[in-house]
Amino acid sequence: MRKTFSVALAGAVVATLIATPAGAAPAAGPDRADREPTASLGEDNLPHPLADQREAERTEAVRKLIAGQVTTEKKNGSEVVKLGKGKYVEYRKKETKTDPVLTFLTEFGDATLPATGGTAGPVHNQIPQPNRAVDNTTIWQADFNAAHYKQLLFAKNKESMANFYYKQSGGRYTVGGDVSDWVKLPYNEARYGSNEIAEDDGYWNYIKDSATAWYESQIAAGKTPAEVAAYLKTFDVWDRDDYDDDGDFNEPDGYVDHFQAIHAGEGEEAGGGAQGEDAIWSHRWYAFSDLAGTAGPAGNLAGGVQIGDTGIWIGDYTTEPENGGLGVFAHEYGHDLGLPDLYDTAGGDNGTGFWTLMSAGSWLGRGAPTIGSTPGYMGAWEKIFLGWSNFVTVKPGKSQYITLGTAANGESKLPQAVVVPLADGSYYAAEYRTYTGYDETLKLGPYNWGWADTKPDWAERFPYQDGLLVWYVNPAAGNNNTSRHPGVGLSLPVDARPKPVVFPDGVLLGNRRQPFDATFGLQSTDPVTFHRNGAAASVPRQKAIPVFDDSDPLRYYDSTNPQGSVKVAGAGVKLEVKTQITGPLPLMVLKVTPPKK
Repeated sequence: MRKTFSVALAGAVVATLIATPAGAAPAAGPDRADREPTASLGEDNLPHPLADQREAERTEAVRKLIAGQVTTEKKNGSEVVKLGKGKYVEYRKKETKTDPVLTFLTEFGDATLPATGGTAGPVHNQIPQPNRAVDNTTIWQADFNAAHYKQLLFAKNKESMANFYYKQSGGRYTVGGDVSDWVKLPYNEARYGSNEIAEDDGYWNYIKDSATAWYESQIAAGKTPAEVAAYLKTFDVWDRDDYDDDGDFNEPDGYVDHFQAIHAGEGEEAGGGAQGEDAIWSHRWYAFSDLAGTAGPAGNLAGGVQIGDTGIWIGDYTTEPENGGLGVFAHEYGHDLGLPDLYDTAGGDNGTGFWTLMSAGSWLGRGAPTIGSTPGYMGAWEKIFLGWSNFVTVKPGKSQYITLGTAANGESKLPQAVVVPLADGSYYAAEYRTYTGYDETLKLGPYNWGWADTKPDWAERFPYQDGLLVWYVNPAAGNNNTSRHPGVGLSLPVDARPKPVVFPDGVLLGNRRQPFDATFGLQSTDPVTFHRNGAAASVPRQKAIPVFDDSDPLRYYDSTNPQGSVKVAGAGVKLEVKTQITGPLPLMVLKVTPPKK
């Protein structure tokens, strides 16, 4: 992501080096046919101690819940899991909870830092209008004003972040909040986004200067410090880390619950526009976490940035670009809720592709002329992790028949997923993915850069196939970096057809495209043609594959594409599709054969 590492990341780098045997190199991947937005090449969910601890504890809680070793208890409306004395995990938030999100719009001044240089600005509304004859991917409009973001984030009855999370959670959760007018920071964007300085220097000072500029704008508008403080307190109703160890997460902790800073210009993850590598990369982090123990609200010194002298601080935050689509906002907010990236953050290319919001699913849409404008849903594991899945567990023993509803409907009485636990703590989570709701983007939104040399901003669209998607979830893997551990990951979709698509010159199709036909079911696949600089590779209609069978651990692994295929458990699990109904009321009947006792 950047050329220099911050002090905060040094520990993570050392840990990676220790975990990699001496002389070991990442698993070789095939040459790729397609260019990606560079978000696939780096971590955008940056580590800090509180988040790392929170993720580890939640992973342990979910593992124990699935294994039947613990149950939840109610604490002030939330369902929590007690892991030990004074150690609680909030598994499910209050029913139908609406979390407040505070958003600042920020543009840049003309001051420069000698170490970063760069040009002045940008200010908002400077992104050039794309030429639609050669660009069917860039999001643009004439005026990115506060009203635009209020609709994008909080509209209730149309596509928005609030609507997405309401639907994704099955009505259990959504967001509300406010968006400021544009405020100007003193420095140009290079001071905060340049790759020539450490991330904590650039990014954390961006949050600090954003908070200062916003506070000063409020005072200049005639508000008193007390009025500003009272306003900010409406965004502090949640104790994210249970700082007082009482198991009550529904109380203030002195920090803004959910904060995001939107910056003028494009994001570096999409090329950066006129700023290029000086642009800020969309990410989630924690500002000034190195000040934990010395700075923060009274009684909760967890670092961060105080907004003026209000007593309200910013710790956790996300940042997105001016022309960010709903996909990037929903993806970064997924990190805010505790989800990791599920693409390969070590520079590889795993098989999650467009199957989940936490990978390339954030770049989906409803067809031309944009990408990233409408995301697809999360995968089965993410919903289980957040407490939003109606799933049924089939434990070792006899076969069972299970009727699944669509994974897209969390309000149905039918389960969204079936979970088959395995002896080592891993499990299969299988879901019926259909072209329903935001998952309609699986039919309309997957894209391929078919003419990268001559039309770099032009993409062709193709459908991912609806059907039974089987995820192999292995918490012990820790991440989805199949470039480091081929065929093994935290949560990987099993490709029913792992043999890779190859272009006539021998180059493999990229792994965002390879898993388009990963599903099991009773339907044959759609014929699809992909291009690479104009040269075509056609995949004909293929027969249905109704049975997932893990008796051979390498059945769904292909050594010619080690990063994009999966090594399964070999536990004797079978999932057989007996009935598959599509249309407005989709359902699927499975015969589930778990491991023997």
